[in-house]
Amino acid sequence: MRYKVGAGDFQQVPSLAHRSDGVFGVARMAPVGPTHAVCAVTGATVCGITAEALEVLNEDWEAACFVEKCADCFAAVRARGSG
Repeated sequence: MRYKVGAGDFQQVPSLAHRSDGVFGVARMAPVGPTHAVCAVTGATVCGITAEALEVLNEDWEAACFVEKCADCFAAVRARGSG
């Protein structure tokens, strides 16, 4: 994993799992707004914003498909290629 997901804000998302006893599963937290690519080695953001303002998740930013991605991070990661 080259980049981790960095998010500045989160919201609670209810679980979609409905158990047979009528109780829904535990709600989860999901990023709100654009997420940023945070270098897994240095901890720096690709777009240059302050990483201290972000919560860094142990998830692969490049593989994350259900999050909004910062346009500057997306362009920079794409320009750097897969190596």
